[in-house]
Amino acid sequence: MVGEPRTGEVEELWRTDVSTIRRKTVALAGTVGVFAAALVGVSATPAAAAETNIKVGTVAINAMGQIPWAQSAGIFKKNGLNVTEIRIFPAPPPSLAALAGGAVDFVYSPSIPIINAYANGGMALKVVAPADGYKRSDLAAAKKDLALAAKLDDTGVCVSPSGGINSWKDLNGKTVAVPARNAQGEVTIAQAMIADGGNPGTVNWVTLGFGAMLDALKAGRVNAAFTVEPFTSLCTAQGLKNLGSPGIQFFTIENAIGMWVTTADYAAKNPAAVLAFQKSIAEVHKFGNTTAGWDKILQSANPVYTQVDLATARKSNPSYFPPTITALDLRGPADKMLALGYLKKPLDIKGLLYKQYRG
Repeated sequence: MVGEPRTGEVEELWRTDVSTIRRKTVALAGTVGVFAAALVGVSATPAAAAETNIKVGTVAINAMGQIPWAQSAGIFKKNGLNVTEIRIFPAPPPSLAALAGGAVDFVYSPSIPIINAYANGGMALKVVAPADGYKRSDLAAAKKDLALAAKLDDTGVCVSPSGGINSWKDLNGKTVAVPARNAQGEVTIAQAMIADGGNPGTVNWVTLGFGAMLDALKAGRVNAAFTVEPFTSLCTAQGLKNLGSPGIQFFTIENAIGMWVTTADYAAKNPAAVLAFQKSIAEVHKFGNTTAGWDKILQSANPVYTQVDLATARKSNPSYFPPTITALDLRGPADKMLALGYLKKPLDIKGLLYKQYRG
């Protein structure tokens, strides 16, 4: 029988939901596994007088190498910014809580946790730039091709080959690890289960950091675990099985899945800094979509941020970096979340989406 993960300070952090986001910021010390150093500082040269210092929050996945690489390559500096600190969070909801508390100025999050925090949690947020996602043509093709879906989607659901889970419906009644409740992992898996005739209401959802999930699965404490690269590739590399691609199951026409977000207050008071951040991300993404650029991003993320060696990371599916965010990137997931019961009312997209840089 599958047991509950051990409790403690870290798991209390990982159990952050929308109500928690509203009432406290995040304590980062004491994480385990890949997040043994949950708070990572980026050394940087002192900023020139004309530069604006910013702090950026991310999670430990391959695509987030874009921030340390942009800092070391002088891209932020060229646009008048200096990243004084990069904070690595165990999941997007805690990073959004830290953003609300003023601990960071910009954070990475998939669209689903952002929508959840904004619409259900009452956070005054502004989505300022894309972080990662899909080419729309690739997404459409992957819907018809499981092999392509596995290459395109950097998320997965890791299960034991001998655990009897061979379809999304087989997750009925099982214990499934996700990095946070009501976030991308849970919502995309729930959609895949319903499409397969399953009932996500029967799932025992538990929260774990990405670095602890595979060990929990191998120890029998959970039946399945939501993963993001490089952990999606590590799943099969360690002899486990990837059940499928929940991102491909959920998203349909969206380009931007991961997004950079700030608070409405910061955006109103610091429009020049927001524009400089947007310009920097646009340059990083243009380079990141090349083979050489992706490798630079991988080198910046691994092993310092993910605790995964670079050779293993290079076997991971590459990320795609969209040029901008459109209303469709928010409307698609919001409409599905409303249908699934994760939203109480339609999303105010105009209130959430900041004017995009299209240089």
